Parts: sequence; structure tokens; C-alpha cells
Amino acid sequence: MDDYNTMKRIAIICFLLTMAASAQGQQLEMHLDSIHPLLVPDQHGDTIRKYFRHTFYSFPTPRAYRHHVNYTTKLKEPYLQMSMFYAKSLAVNLSYAMKKIPELNDYQADSANYSIVGADSYPGKYAIPIFDSTGIIITVNGISSRNADQYEFRVLEDQTREVLPWTKPSVFTKAYMFTRIEIPGQEDEEVAYLGHFKQAFGKSLTFEVRRVDLPDLVQVKMSALWIQRTPAVLGTFTFAELSDFLEMFKKQWKPNELMVRMEDWSSDSVLLRPRHAFGPSENSLIFYLDDIVETKEIIEYNVTNGKDSSGWRANDFDLNFIWIKDLAPGNYTLNIRYSVQRHNICSYPFTIAAAWYQTAWFKLIMVLASLSALGMFALLWRSARQRKLLAAQQVQRQLAQTELKSIRSQFNPHFVFNALSSIQGLVTKGDTKTANQYLSTFSTLMRESLLRGKEEFANLATEIKLMDNYLKLEQLRFGFDYRIDIDPGIDTNAIEVPGLLLQPLIENAIKHGVAPLYKAGALRIRVRTEADDFLIDIQDNGSGFEGQKGATGFGLRLTRERIRLLNSMLDGQRMELEIGRNDGLTTVSIRFENWLL
Repeated sequence: MDDYNTMKRIAIICFLLTMAASAQGQQLEMHLDSIHPLLVPDQHGDTIRKYFRHTFYSFPTPRAYRHHVNYTTKLKEPYLQMSMFYAKSLAVNLSYAMKKIPELNDYQADSANYSIVGADSYPGKYAIPIFDSTGIIITVNGISSRNADQYEFRVLEDQTREVLPWTKPSVFTKAYMFTRIEIPGQEDEEVAYLGHFKQAFGKSLTFEVRRVDLPDLVQVKMSALWIQRTPAVLGTFTFAELSDFLEMFKKQWKPNELMVRMEDWSSDSVLLRPRHAFGPSENSLIFYLDDIVETKEIIEYNVTNGKDSSGWRANDFDLNFIWIKDLAPGNYTLNIRYSVQRHNICSYPFTIAAAWYQTAWFKLIMVLASLSALGMFALLWRSARQRKLLAAQQVQRQLAQTELKSIRSQFNPHFVFNALSSIQGLVTKGDTKTANQYLSTFSTLMRESLLRGKEEFANLATEIKLMDNYLKLEQLRFGFDYRIDIDPGIDTNAIEVPGLLLQPLIENAIKHGVAPLYKAGALRIRVRTEADDFLIDIQDNGSGFEGQKGATGFGLRLTRERIRLLNSMLDGQRMELEIGRNDGLTTVSIRFENWLL
């Protein structure tokens, strides 16, 4: 007896762990040779009722069938009863399952006008919706070890593909539901256990039983359909609407009158009103969900407010609503999922308005007033010292700007000298046409350079366009290949960089790198981002610098000095110049730190 209780506890733990696991990626499984541990007979079936819903089905007598269907009492007798056991963790409105999941109607077992539905279960005439990875268990009342040779069953996938051919029942268990089928007038104590089955989402299994001597007639059948299910918010309630919430709750769980069929409470458009905007005092909200849950662990939710997130957590109630209290004003998103299908998430955005005393402008006024009062004395005490510091900083800034202007004034002559040298080379070679084209484009470049000569910064798009025109000039002379790559998402019109900062670096890459290679030369300029920084890489396949000679040339020296002076004037931003060589490629990189903040 102790071994039995231990095995039972282990089985229950395994079952609960399986229920909590996500079923995404599940495949067809069939366990036919042993009885599921939770279905091991006990005196009252308490374990079964605790973890399973139970749907049973038996073809009705001929008087219940439509007149055009030729079912007869003689052929159907005895009327076998099939039972399906499945997890009760999650369910749609049981009485309106076919309306909420219309595809269940595609698996109608017969053409009768009605069928008997057990309490707290779906009608067996249609497919049973399955939402988790625990699968289903099938038994048949009326078949026992005494008459099993007279019957056989099979399993169809999606009602067409036979995944288990006609097989005689070989495993039997104690009857959970009392019937008198095998021997009229005598209770069935033993029933056939067909197996424990699992299937992938979007797929179905249909179970059919027939008599061996009547192979063309199915005695009973049932279907199960594995459904992807995402939570849905049907309505919201504030604390002031608590009476409406209780009325809705009562309507869900109790019919209005005795023996009256349960209403489709989920379609109540009066009580269930989804709202997305709430006032300052409406900061405790109840979100009413569509489906029925058995335990609070089935519903998981996460409340996000901008980048802030509460993290996924199990619900506080064993019912289909989520109650969130004491929310601050702001824009929120309530993310909801079922623990049995964590990959299906419902996102419900909502906003709580701020009261006048909670608004940013009011808080700002109060902060400014407090700071003004507290800071008045400090300002008076520090004003003299601050003036001295500002005067010293202004002198330093003016000196830096003067020195920076001096350095910038050297860039254009350096650029002009290199460009005229290129034109002279073309003329010497006798390539007058290219020289004229070079000279025309060069004049345009000079005009643009002079127009921007007084501006320290220019947007990146203008700088790249200027460099592109310059590269086209040099390409006319040397015939090398080049390309400019800009990573997606970079708005070159919104980023400003020091004007003509790239020009001497590109000149060096051409002069010391690709020019001697002519058409074999390859130059690549890439603009990319790393976090809040962006980088510009200038890469060529030339022979590189010889020692430090090229790396300390006139153009690079001026560029380094200009970067140093700009760094001394920038606040919170910085530029770094690096030169490296790897795998036969020389790369000059400028990192613009915190440039995207």
C-alpha cells in the first residue's frame, strides 16, 4: 500500500510539471501499453476529478437521428460509450465552445439533433479542444477483457491519415462512470483502456471503434483538436465599478433561473466594456478574461511601463480576471499568457491620466520653487567664484578656438596642393579630357569647401557627399574601386561631425594605399554604430605605412591636433582616432563617443 501511495504522489508531481510546461513543438505520441498513473483505480475517483475533465459520448438511439440518415437500432446495439479525460487547467465557455472555436464543428461525430453533455465538460458530439501538453486518455464502456475480441479501434490524424490501424483492445481498467452495456441490467465494472495520446497544435485525433463482424460500421467515435490559445481581455472594471464586476461574475457562474441553460456571458456588451483610458482616481483595475482557468498558476502576466517591467508572475486569483492595484499615472501594457502556452501572448495597452498635482509641470514648478529658495543663498555665495571660473574658461575656449581656426586654415591649402598635383599628373600623361573633368569637379569641391569654411560642424550627409565627389575625382586619375556603406537606421542628416575631418584621412588612404595599385586598389568607407557611439572606418588594401612615417604625415598630424582641440571643447562627447593593419588591410577608424545620445 505504501508503494502504491508513493507511486501515486510521484505521478501527480509529474503531471503538474507537465501541465506547467509549454507545449510548443509537441509531436504525436501514443502510449497504449500501460494505464496512466492518475487513472489507476481508486475508491472514489477523487484524483481523476481533481486533475481531469471528463467527456463521454455514445451514439443516440435512432429516434434522435435525422430522417435521411440510415442508422438502425439493430446495427448500433450495443451502444458503446467512449470517454475522454483531459486536463481541466484551461477551458473556454463550455456551453458555447463551438461558437468560440468554430473548427470544432468540423468533427461532428454523427447527425443526431442532440447529445447528452456531462457537467463541467464539452459535448462529445464535437471535437474536444485541447490546450496543453498533457494530452488525452480514451476509455470505452461496454468493452472488457471478456468481449474485447469482438471489437477493434483505430486512430486518425485530421480525420484522414491513419496513425494507428485497427487494433484490438488489450488494456483494461476499472470503470469510472457506471453503465450497463456489456451485460444488460448489470453494471460494467471493467472498461477498455485505449491509451494516452498527445498531438501537435493545429492537429487532431479521431478515435473510432467498430465490431469485428461489422467492419463497415463505426459503433462510436470521438475527436480531439489541439488549439493554439491566446488570452483575451473582454472588459475592464475600476474599483468604483465593483458592483458591475460582481454582477458579471455571478452571471458567469450561475444561470438566472433553475434549469435554465447557462448564458454566453462573454458576449455581454453592457457589463463587459473594454477601456484603454482611465482617470487619475481609477488606478485599481480588474481585467476580465475570456477563458476559464482552474488554478492561478495558469494565468501569467507582466505589466510594462516604458522600459520598466514588473516581470512575469502568476495570477493572484484562481479565476479568469487579473486585479492590478495602486498604479501610478502613465502609459502601460498588460501582457498576458497561459503557462501551458507561453509562446502566445496578449498585449493590452492602457493609460492612467495624472491628477493636476501629479503632472510633470506642477512637479517642475514645485521643484523649481524649492530649488530657487534653497539655491538663492548658494548662488550669492558662489557668484563671485563662478564669474572667475567662467572668465578663465572663456579665455581657454577662445585660445582653443583660435588655435583650431589656425589648423583648419591649413586644411584647404593641403587639399588644394594634393588636388592640383593630381591635375598636373593627368596633364603630364596627356589625358586632357580627364584633366578638364577633374578640374571642373575640383572647382565645385572648392566652392563647397569655401562656403562651409566658417562652420566648424556639418551634417554627416553633406560630409559624405563631399567626400564622394572627391573620391570620384581621384578615381578618374587612378581607376581604383571604392564604396561607401552606411548601416541601416543611421540618419546621416541628423548627425553632425566636424567639417572636412575625413578629407585628409581619405587623401592618405589614396596616396599611401590604393593609388599605386590603380585598378586593383579597393577603398571602403563604412559608417556604423555601437551603442551610443558611431564609427567611421576608412579601409584600403594598399601596402600600408612604413613604420610610423606615413602615420605621422602632415594630414594625419593636423587631424590629430584638430581632434585634440575639439575634445577639449566638447562636453560629454569625445573623438578617438585609431590606425591598424590586419590581413593585408589598413584601417583608419574615428570613434565618435556618446554622439547618438
